[in-house]
Amino acid sequence: MRLDRLAALLPWRGAAGSAAATGRPARSLARQQRELLLLYLGSLAGVLLIVAVVVRGLIERSELAQVHARLLLIGEDLSSLPLPEPGTERDLQESRKDFATAGQQVEWFLDGRRGPVARLGAVRTLGPLPKALAHQRLVWQQGPDWLALVRPVDAIAGTEPASAPVWLRISEGLEPVQERLRQLDYALAAAVLLALLLSGLSAWWLTRRAVAPLERSLLRLRQFSLDASHELRGPLAALSANAEMGLLESEAEGDSQWRRFAAIASATTQMEQLVDDLLLLARQDEERLEAPAPVDLGLLLEDQLALHRDGIRLGGLTLEVVLADNLLVMGHPPQLQRLFRNLIDNALRYNRPGGLIRVRAERQGKLVRVAVTDTGRGLAPSHLPQVFDRFWRASEDRTDGGSGLGLAIASRICRAHGGRIQVSSTLGQGSCFVVDLPAIRGAFVAPLLRAYSPL
Repeated sequence: MRLDRLAALLPWRGAAGSAAATGRPARSLARQQRELLLLYLGSLAGVLLIVAVVVRGLIERSELAQVHARLLLIGEDLSSLPLPEPGTERDLQESRKDFATAGQQVEWFLDGRRGPVARLGAVRTLGPLPKALAHQRLVWQQGPDWLALVRPVDAIAGTEPASAPVWLRISEGLEPVQERLRQLDYALAAAVLLALLLSGLSAWWLTRRAVAPLERSLLRLRQFSLDASHELRGPLAALSANAEMGLLESEAEGDSQWRRFAAIASATTQMEQLVDDLLLLARQDEERLEAPAPVDLGLLLEDQLALHRDGIRLGGLTLEVVLADNLLVMGHPPQLQRLFRNLIDNALRYNRPGGLIRVRAERQGKLVRVAVTDTGRGLAPSHLPQVFDRFWRASEDRTDGGSGLGLAIASRICRAHGGRIQVSSTLGQGSCFVVDLPAIRGAFVAPLLRAYSPL
């Protein structure tokens, strides 16, 4: 079965597993560029939305103010007219067709009656008048699609006042206003989207131009690391071989010449380890994850712990191991071995005499979680963001024997497998490193094992 067909079976082909699907570690420059672009677009979208809301609110207020003004003007004109006589409504309707055309309606009410006694203009059922109209000159009513003004009819000079107060309700439909606002919403939405699109494209182009020189510099630096690491391995191998020969040819162990060759051999070993670490980091920046295969983390952790048992015993440390079943992940076995070897080395190197190392691995949903805990010196809260930086070490005197690359390599390997690594620590009490890797679901274990088993 081909690897690309097997990849379709894996459950970690999502957002969390995008880096593992391509096999590339997270590219910090590209990620930062995307984050800056999203931050810029988010801020711009917020500003544009605020401007759009303010503009829409001002236009809506202006439209409603114009409706208010028209109703007030009509109310002033009609308040001096007498109540239409019964049977004259048709003539009045014919004489004032402009009300119906404008979607306006005029109703006359007698105090104490629920419905209008006369109506002019567009027919719209608005219901009864509002309560408690006494001692009020102007009252506004509003519905979902209409606005109305209620006011009393003024007595006409030379006529007797009506036995019951007469109220006038002038209303206008808001459908034209709502339609204009709807068109405005569409126009503002299109303008915001177009502005975001143009701004996003221009920002992406500008950031690409700004980041391109930095990317070229990083590429040259990465290539230099690769070339230098390759070129240094030969001289270091020769130096190591000569130092070993010098140790073998020394007359007696412990004399001055033997100590010189021993110091050269120790320094050469450290340099070889440093060159190997630099070469691995440079390769992780460039290469894809090669030949991913099903890996049982339980067996892998047991092998790594077996390699460290003598060192743990010599250090007077206690080892606690809790390994669950079915800890199958998809990955590169040598790199995963390096990942957990670095974490166990770190727990062994920085632990206190008589301390504890606890290794716990279990399934948590779609993840396999491995926690490596020690009871060593711990880290200050200000140091935690720097733990996975290259060449960073908590010990400022740099006498702990490490190169400062172990945790950086562990972080790169973890991200290359679509996982994540976290650290929590308390100064003087110890640290806990937690690795989460995408697990292969049980339904996919059998076909994957058959695909990778030897014929």
